[in-house]
Amino acid sequence: MINRMPANLPPQYFSLLEKLKKTKEVEEKISILEEMLSICPKHKGTEKVQKDIKSKIAKLKKEIQSKKKTKKEEIFFVKREGAGQIIISGPPNSGKTSLINSLTGANFKVGDYPFTTAFPQPAMMPFEDILIQLVDTPPITKEFFPGWLKNIFKNSDGILAIFDLSKENFSREVEEFKEIVNPLKLEKEIVFVGNKIDLIKEEKKLANFQFLIKISALKKIGLEELKRKIFKMLKVVRVYSKKPGKDPDFEHPFVLKDGSRLIDLANEIHQDLAKNFKFAKLFKKDSKKSILVGKDYLLRDGDILEIHTF
Repeated sequence: MINRMPANLPPQYFSLLEKLKKTKEVEEKISILEEMLSICPKHKGTEKVQKDIKSKIAKLKKEIQSKKKTKKEEIFFVKREGAGQIIISGPPNSGKTSLINSLTGANFKVGDYPFTTAFPQPAMMPFEDILIQLVDTPPITKEFFPGWLKNIFKNSDGILAIFDLSKENFSREVEEFKEIVNPLKLEKEIVFVGNKIDLIKEEKKLANFQFLIKISALKKIGLEELKRKIFKMLKVVRVYSKKPGKDPDFEHPFVLKDGSRLIDLANEIHQDLAKNFKFAKLFKKDSKKSILVGKDYLLRDGDILEIHTF
C-alpha cells in the first residue's frame, strides 16, 4: 500500500493511486507507479512515498523477469512419458542422435557436423513389456551449456553421457563433461557410454576406461546390455495384477519406484482397494503356488499380486 499521509501530494497522485488499485496487468501497474513517482514532490516529507513506489516498481519488474524466464524454460520442457525419462547428452558428434535412433526406431536428423540437434527430442524405447522415454539434447561444451538444459537434466530420472571412442581427445572430453555437470550437483545416476567401439582395433588403449559401457550405435553392438542398464537407472519395479481365478495381466504392468510397498500398489490401482485391503496372494512367474503377504510387503520386480478386500 502506497502511503497517502505526507502533505503536498498533487491531486493527480491520488487519482493514479485509485487507478492502480483497479489495475490487474503488471506492465500497466509499473507504468502508473512510474507516473506517480514522476509527479511526486521531491522533498524530505515524501522520501518514504518515493521509496515505497521504487520498491513496488522493482518488485513488479522482478515478477515480469521471473515469468519470462519460466516461459522460456517451459518451451524446452519435455513431458515425461512411459516408465521413466533418460536424457542423452555429451559433446558434439559423439553419436547421441544415432544412438537414440537405434534404441527407439526414431528417425531424427543425423549430421557429421556439430550441433545438428538444436532442441530436445523425445522418443520411446521398448524394453521388454514397458516403454522408456529417451530425450536427445543439444551437445554441451565448456563454451555452450544453455541454462534451460539444467532443468531438463534435473527433472529426468538419469543421464547417458555419450562419447566417441575413435576421437584422439575423447578422454579429455570425458573429463570436460564431468567438469560441466559436477557443479550442477545432480542427484541422479550418470552413466558414461563409449560409442563407435567397432572403430577401435586395440581395446587395450581403453584399459583406463573400464567405467565406460562400450557400444556401437551404428553396428548395434552392446545395445541390449545398454537397454538393461537404462532400465536399472530408473530404479523401478514392474508388478502385475491378477484377479481371482484369472490369468495375470502381463501386458499392462504397474510401474512403481523401488522401495514401494504393497499398499502403494493398492492405492495406484484404486483408493477403495487400499482402504478395504485384507491380504494379497503373491505369485511368481511360471508357478501356480502363492504365499500370503500383507500391505507392508516390499514389492520386487516381476511380482504377481492378487489383492483381496473385506
